[in-house]
Amino acid sequence: MVDIIKRCLEEVYVEAHEGETPVWAQMQELIHNVENVSLNNELEYLDDSGLVNFQRKILPLDTLNLAMDGNNQDTGRNAAGRNRQDLIVCASLIDKIPNLGGLARTAEIFAADKLIIPDVGICKMDNFKSISVGAGEWVKIEECKEKDLLSWLNQQKEEGYTIVGIEQTSSSQCLSKLEFPSKTVLLLGKEKEGIPVEFLQVVDVCVEIPQLGIIRSLNVHVSGAISIWEYTKQMMTRTQK
Repeated sequence: MVDIIKRCLEEVYVEAHEGETPVWAQMQELIHNVENVSLNNELEYLDDSGLVNFQRKILPLDTLNLAMDGNNQDTGRNAAGRNRQDLIVCASLIDKIPNLGGLARTAEIFAADKLIIPDVGICKMDNFKSISVGAGEWVKIEECKEKDLLSWLNQQKEEGYTIVGIEQTSSSQCLSKLEFPSKTVLLLGKEKEGIPVEFLQVVDVCVEIPQLGIIRSLNVHVSGAISIWEYTKQMMTRTQK
C-alpha cells in the first residue's frame, strides 16, 4: 500500500507541474489526493515474518509525510501503517545523543507510541539524525525535562499506564519473567547512576536483564532495545492467540 501511494504521489506531482496551476494549489491538491487513500482495510498486524518482510525504504516526499502523519494520528498507526503499541519509552534521564538516537530508531522499528526525551531540540542535531537514521521523522517524540518527570510519571499512572523501570534492585524481576501490561511506560535510567530514588518510588515494577558475563551492566540504549523487543514479543504472542 505504501509503495502504491508513493507511485501515485510521483505521478500526480508530475502531472500537476505540467500545468500553470500555482505551486500552493498544486500542493493542496496533492495532499488532498493522498488523504483520500485509505490504509485502514489492508494493513493489519502481521506475524513476525510479515513484520520483517514489510520494511521498505520511504521516499523523502514532504507531501507523503504530511498526508501519512495526519492519517496515522487519526487511525493510531505508525508510518508503515502498523498499529502503534501502547508503549511509551521514557528517556528523560538520558543526555547522550547517541543513546537517544539509537532509542528513537528502536522505538520506530517496534512501533512504540512515543519516545520521551529531555530536549526535543536534540532531534535537529546531525549526530542524532545520523544515528536514528531519520527515525525522528516517523516516531512521535515529546519533551519532558528531568525536573518535570515525577509529575509526568504520575500523570501516566492516572491514565492507566504501568511504570516499568529498567534497574537492578533487590526486588527487580527478571525481564523474561515479567508479563508486561499492554499500557506500559518503560522508564530508562541515567547512563551511569541509573534511576534516581525519587523516581523509583513511583515505579510499579523494576526489571533487570539476566547477564552471563562479569560486566555489571549494559549500555542504556541496549537495555532499552532488549526491553522494547521483549514487550513487543509478548504483545505479538497475545495477538496471535
